[in-house]
Amino acid sequence: MLNWVASLPLWLATTFLFVVVFFRAQCTFWLGKLSYHGILKTKWGKKLEKNSETSSGIIAIQRIGWPIIPLSFLTVGFQTAVQFGAGLTNWSWFRYTLAALPGYLAWGFIYAIGGLSLFRSLVQGSVGLLILFVIIILAVVIAANLVLRYIRKNGIKTDD
Repeated sequence: MLNWVASLPLWLATTFLFVVVFFRAQCTFWLGKLSYHGILKTKWGKKLEKNSETSSGIIAIQRIGWPIIPLSFLTVGFQTAVQFGAGLTNWSWFRYTLAALPGYLAWGFIYAIGGLSLFRSLVQGSVGLLILFVIIILAVVIAANLVLRYIRKNGIKTDD
């Protein structure tokens, strides 16, 4: 991580990293959406469609549904395939962004507290950090579930 980000207060570092991942994931989603709306008809698009990473993201979204989007932010590499896959399967922007927000927050927080250091500590057997990690994952899943339940209950339209 950049030293200047590590030197920021936790809330500011988390906010900065939230914004970084927001723009990165949104760009990936929109590249997928553009692909859905025309690039797939080109020669380059046919190659992209057959790419195994792209396929794994699409398959995960089709099998698991919206929970895979925030959970993908807890992975390395797979998250890009999922974000692109959400665009490629023509998710609405609103629905995708609602599903991704908890993931953005989790990613920003995990990296702000030194995500890689956390994983190293987990491997070395730090029970306290393991409990913190599990709590973060549960909070992300519960928050995403509550938001989508609220949307369904109140009949908020999420399609474009």
